[in-house]
Amino acid sequence: MRALKNWPLFLWELTKVLIRSSSDAEVRHLMDGAKDFFSLFFSNWVSWNKEAGSSQRGAWVRLYGIQIHAWNENFFKLWVLDCGRYLRADSCTMEKDKLDYARILIATPALEIVQSVEKLLVDGELIEVKIIEEWGLSLGEDACLFDDEPDSEMY
Repeated sequence: MRALKNWPLFLWELTKVLIRSSSDAEVRHLMDGAKDFFSLFFSNWVSWNKEAGSSQRGAWVRLYGIQIHAWNENFFKLWVLDCGRYLRADSCTMEKDKLDYARILIATPALEIVQSVEKLLVDGELIEVKIIEEWGLSLGEDACLFDDEPDSEMY
């Protein structure tokens, strides 16, 4: 359970950045020379190795049970923290065309269907939201490779 105390909440998440050069020594010299600068943006840096890369897939999930006063992008990012990394919300969600569920695109390392219940303390009230992945793709397929956002006219 996470507690939200201060408004507005801004989440900045950057998982990995690749800095590349023709020689390893150039990158090391750059990073060492600007260590104070880079520490403003990055909490950790390591040399690249084959294990450093992780595979993730895109998945559209629906968030059921969000109250209207918590219907915003910052809250959507909080709800999906445990099941993946927030990428974006679809246009109908952002424009509040439908309020029965929010439709969010996440990057997840999970190959199984995303299905969970998350609890968050909002204004002193414990809110429970069900997160359910949309079906339609084969298990493990990447939703980011498909233009899966329906036209707003359909709604």
